[in-house]
Amino acid sequence: MRSSSLAQGKEKPRAARAVPRLRRGVVGTLEAVAQEIAAMAPACDTVAFITSAAAFAFVLTPLAFLLATLTMFIEVNTLYHLSRRHASAGGYYGYVATAFGPFPAIVTGLMYPVYQIASTAAIPVYVAGVVLPGVVHYFWGVSLPGWVWLPFIVVFIMVPIALAAVGIRPQMKFLRYAALTEVSFLAITSLIIILRAPDNTWKVFDPFAWQAIYGPHWKAYGGPMAALGLGMIFGLTSFIGYGGSAPLGEEVRRSRDITKALVLGVLIVGVVLTEVAYGLTVGWGTDRLTSFASSAIPGIIVYTEYLGIAGGLMLALFAFNSAFSDSVAMQSNAGRVYFAMGRDSILPKFFSYVHPRWVTPSKSLLFVGVASSAAAVASAFIVGYYSGVSPLAMLALPATSQRIVTALGNAFDFLTTIALVGFITAHFINNTAVMVMFRRLRERHFGLNKVVHPLLHYFLPALATAIFAFVLVESIWPPQFPVTQAVIVGVALLAFSIGYTAWLSRSRPEAYRSAGVTVNIVEEERLESKG
Repeated sequence: MRSSSLAQGKEKPRAARAVPRLRRGVVGTLEAVAQEIAAMAPACDTVAFITSAAAFAFVLTPLAFLLATLTMFIEVNTLYHLSRRHASAGGYYGYVATAFGPFPAIVTGLMYPVYQIASTAAIPVYVAGVVLPGVVHYFWGVSLPGWVWLPFIVVFIMVPIALAAVGIRPQMKFLRYAALTEVSFLAITSLIIILRAPDNTWKVFDPFAWQAIYGPHWKAYGGPMAALGLGMIFGLTSFIGYGGSAPLGEEVRRSRDITKALVLGVLIVGVVLTEVAYGLTVGWGTDRLTSFASSAIPGIIVYTEYLGIAGGLMLALFAFNSAFSDSVAMQSNAGRVYFAMGRDSILPKFFSYVHPRWVTPSKSLLFVGVASSAAAVASAFIVGYYSGVSPLAMLALPATSQRIVTALGNAFDFLTTIALVGFITAHFINNTAVMVMFRRLRERHFGLNKVVHPLLHYFLPALATAIFAFVLVESIWPPQFPVTQAVIVGVALLAFSIGYTAWLSRSRPEAYRSAGVTVNIVEEERLESKG
């Protein structure tokens, strides 16, 4: 059993050894919740993921987001139990190490930053390549060049890395105001749209009520349930970033601040995104959703129609700010996980560097920024080529050209589906870790706990895993470009992670055995309370 108290046994507590550490006690519950919200980027999801989901699910988009929210709320149960036993910069990597063991922990640690990097790379491609030109052309009639997204890599990837590197305090101060203002804006404005829309109906939550209108379109995907599953890909990827507070485990005032943030973050974002998805669906018109996804900026158009030019522009501004905040939070998370793995000698020592002035993992953060930028450029041009747009045309055509919009939209879907594979892999392992942990603990339960124990510790984790598996299967069959290709890339990365972990177990057995348990703030707090 690798729980913190049993893993250490009679050894000298690992936290007492001279290892690189981040500054403790500088993040509170509110800041941790803000990190959760910022990493999930609800305003960015409004203009990007809801549009992508609607391309498959059409009128069932609100149902796709509701089911994604319920799935993630089931997942809260998993992270609640894991976060109560481990807290460090490793986040999920440390959770799984404490509950399950080194092999799954290292695989999780390698795959977690993969989906953070892929999701970050998707931001400039879609927000600056599709949304920004669409906004400028819609409101002012100006056509931007097709390459406009390239310099925005600096804005949406490298500048956030700089903010994350100069210290946790300025990062938290920015995210606290940006994230909480963002969810308030979305909740209020989408409610106004719902109250004013003439098309309100509960039938958007019935997958069999729309065969007459959308049946022929869904047939290509295998029917309404398959289309709903494809829509859920983007519903679930909207929550990529959930668990964003976990890598702050060494910097929070109390480890339980992370547990609170995990619960509150997904509840707030899930409710707001489902409300927004419903508002945009009924605002656009439930019987004409086939034209929703073909528009570059359908969410902004709906906001403009119901809330005027100011409403549309405000959504655009919040989306750009959300994209920036998302990048700050996501790259900060990925950098901290790489830092923890470098500290454990799972990755090269380069990643364990802590800046002497800022007390941040600055080299890990720089690596994440460079990797995200490279992924954005490579994916846009390669997927663009296979979408029928040559590299020269990607630069020469206007950004509002349907060919460019399609190419960059496909690149966005490609990157976010790779992120989905990493996301699902990490949560598969987390769910299994909870079941293994309670199996090994062999706790005795009496009364009501005899019913609650198997429900919370076995049934709910298994249910969440089954839903993730359903979504993953729907992303593979029937084949859909570029979703299927992205799954293949994601599986290849997973295979590499497994192979690398197997190599570590043989070549660096000491580092392998200590993976993820070098630092555990929960254990340190327990020892401090006894002392």
